[in-house]
Amino acid sequence: MADNDLDEQFKSWYENVVKTSQLTIQEQAQITKAAADAGAEVLKKETREKHYRDRKTGSDPHLADSIYAEAKNVDGNSDGTSIMGFDTKKFYIARFLNDGTKHNKADHFVDIAREDAKVTVMEAEKKAFQEIIKEKGFS
Repeated sequence: MADNDLDEQFKSWYENVVKTSQLTIQEQAQITKAAADAGAEVLKKETREKHYRDRKTGSDPHLADSIYAEAKNVDGNSDGTSIMGFDTKKFYIARFLNDGTKHNKADHFVDIAREDAKVTVMEAEKKAFQEIIKEKGFS
């Protein structure tokens, strides 16, 4: 009798693992978007600290204000992945500042932000995943 109970418990546990590991594209996007949002916030903070000057920019946003995150891949397709970074009008400026040029020394602020964001991004993914699991009725 005890072996049957253990078999049933193991089977139930296994079925729960399978159900929670089979996420829809929308659920995957929800998790990766949470991570992208968290990473974008860290990048915005680092950009403001290193490269923000209080000046009027008119219709052209400041570098720190041109950071975005969206639940699509680099081709604009919804496949469960998300991206974050500088918009297409500003990314080259960030690259010059990060990597340096012949005339300007590199400060690697993007690389620093990526490193600083690792824990925050993982925590955001974990929280989003746990919310999805909770919605599915698992704990």
